[in-house]
Amino acid sequence: MWKLVVCLSLLSTQLMAANVELRLPAYSDDSHIYYHELLEQALLEAGHQPVIDIPSANLPQKRAESMLRNGQLSLVWLLASAERDNDPNFTPVKIGLTNGLIGHRLLLVPRSEVDAYRFVNTLEDFQKLNKTGGFGKNWFDVDVWQANQLKTVEVDGEWRRLYKMVANHKRGIDYFSRGFTEIINDSLHHPYLAIEPYLILQYERDFQFYVSNSQPELAAIIEDALKKAEDSGLLDKLIEEYWREDFDLLNYRRRVKIELKTPQ
Repeated sequence: MWKLVVCLSLLSTQLMAANVELRLPAYSDDSHIYYHELLEQALLEAGHQPVIDIPSANLPQKRAESMLRNGQLSLVWLLASAERDNDPNFTPVKIGLTNGLIGHRLLLVPRSEVDAYRFVNTLEDFQKLNKTGGFGKNWFDVDVWQANQLKTVEVDGEWRRLYKMVANHKRGIDYFSRGFTEIINDSLHHPYLAIEPYLILQYERDFQFYVSNSQPELAAIIEDALKKAEDSGLLDKLIEEYWREDFDLLNYRRRVKIELKTPQ
């Protein structure tokens, strides 16, 4: 009996330590690093051994989503939306990855226009400026902006063209809205733009992982690992490590917070 218990214990340990093979996207602006580390640390903490393959060091987002649908990537982190949640080609893991900080939006603007928003205190004030935001095609942000009577321009193809388009006012775009967790990194990679210093536009939504149906067992494994990461404090710890200094750098607590209506 003792030998049987030992054997079953060893078998359980081996199963828990099984490799979890992941094909993940990476981006030229290093915006993937937090999500890779969260995934790796959560899986390790849950007793798995992640084996990560990166097919390309610089994928356009639309290409990454296409590869997810085709089973060429294991997962992609995207802003949660009903359309994505109901897509039959992948499975959502409905656990927020940034504690909602991705929905706290700050603006990248031309350096000559950093004071254009100084006297904005309400959504109505912002509307009256008649400024136009630039967004990627079919982004959830477009629905949010339009639900709040704010002007938008959508850019098809590689959304990273928007940085230069803002700088040049191409197609009348005045600013590029970015999440709290993104904007410092963006400003370092695009120093010809400035971070607007006065406002935060907030809506209720977060990034979540979308898992390819080519690995049907993966969604449950990752959901379990992320729940454990929430309970253990790992998720909060990594958010703190990655963005603690940004709260001060962005003068977060003193900015005017404008709540946006979030469409369902």
